Amino acid sequence: MTIIFTSSTTVFFLLMIVSQLFRQRSCQVHAFCSLSFRQQKFSRTNEKFIRLLASATGTQFTDEALGEARRKFQEAVELYEANVKATPPNVDSILRELETEASEPDFWETSNQARNAHVTSQISRYSRLVSTLEEWESLKGDGEVAVDMLLSEDADDVFSIEEKESLLEELKVASEKLLEDGKRYELELLLSGPYDDQPCRILLTAGAGGTEANDWVADLRRMYERHASKMGFTVTVEDEQAGEVVGYKSVELIVDGGANPYGWFKAEKGAHRLVRLSPFNANNKRQTTFAGVDVAPIFVDEATFDEIDIPDSEIEITTMRSGGAGGQNVNKVNSAVRIKHLPTGLAVKCTQERSQAMNKDIAMKRLKAQLLAIAKEQRVAEIKEIRGDRVEAAWGQQIRNYVLHPYKMIKDQRTGWETSNAQNFLDGDLEPCIAALLRHKAQEEQDASLQEPSTA
Repeated sequence: MTIIFTSSTTVFFLLMIVSQLFRQRSCQVHAFCSLSFRQQKFSRTNEKFIRLLASATGTQFTDEALGEARRKFQEAVELYEANVKATPPNVDSILRELETEASEPDFWETSNQARNAHVTSQISRYSRLVSTLEEWESLKGDGEVAVDMLLSEDADDVFSIEEKESLLEELKVASEKLLEDGKRYELELLLSGPYDDQPCRILLTAGAGGTEANDWVADLRRMYERHASKMGFTVTVEDEQAGEVVGYKSVELIVDGGANPYGWFKAEKGAHRLVRLSPFNANNKRQTTFAGVDVAPIFVDEATFDEIDIPDSEIEITTMRSGGAGGQNVNKVNSAVRIKHLPTGLAVKCTQERSQAMNKDIAMKRLKAQLLAIAKEQRVAEIKEIRGDRVEAAWGQQIRNYVLHPYKMIKDQRTGWETSNAQNFLDGDLEPCIAALLRHKAQEEQDASLQEPSTA
């Protein structure tokens, strides 16, 4: 009986093992079938997505569409080659030398601060340029591969119509991106002024219009902050004076990072005129208001100031209480400083420090920075030759009109550039307007240089 029981037990356990193996195999087969079904379903969904994408973007493969895409790509490649030629050929070696210098043990010593700032800014600049060149090369390669595949002899046999439309879409995307980046780089090449690569200070001040003008300053602040973010700049608020009801009497912004902050924003200097139905008018009447925008470079290398000397007789210094947060000191002591340059009427104010001496030093540096920038703009050899350049936020001085009623139009008075999409512009889409102004100024400088020999 013992032997029979043992045999029965063995058979029982063997049957259990076989049953368990069968169930595991069955689950694996079921999982495999389920995975195969999901893969087939994904493949069908993917093909459907490609067709929908091509339909949504209007990418339908035809010989005409391919020809147009090739012409667009050729235009992008020509612009790419022109921009590469305008780029320093030894960008990589320049960047390596700068990084080697920055890695030296004594580089970050306090006595070397001016050089630190210069090298750091140059490393940032050339790093962006290297990344840009690599991205262009990648886009150019993607477009060339798409063209080669679409023009291959066996393309009709190898690719379905959906795959051809997908390749055509890839070619169009590469071309558009290459053209967009190339045109933006063309604008950067126009920013070759001696101070264009410096950070900048944007000062917004309310002009004629009272509460409406204060609200207009708030709108301009929002516009510039959004545009700076879109262009890759960083913006910090250095100072702000709130209006009595809404908005601001003045706002001071610092723009840094990105490529050529001062060069990009310097043309925004001037009076900006707004026409709209005022929400602060009880009768909802149309009202015109103004705000002044002043832009000045911030010199990272303070040795730049050594070349400018302002006699004490040409400046007027006044002190006042800073007000606002900061404890009893700022509310009881005249720590804020305002310096006015009498020959030009330029005035700068500094309230950011608790010490009057520190505020005076900062204000003097800001004044010198503005005078140097204006001297370059007016092409004068000495500071004493500078003409008055104070921004007047009043009628007749505007550089740009923002009309929101009875029609919508924003027009730059210097170039004639205009748009009816006022909301988009106020949301920070300033690039087309600034680009038109940069090209306009470049053309003016070119015309002036051509006329110089004939007047000699």
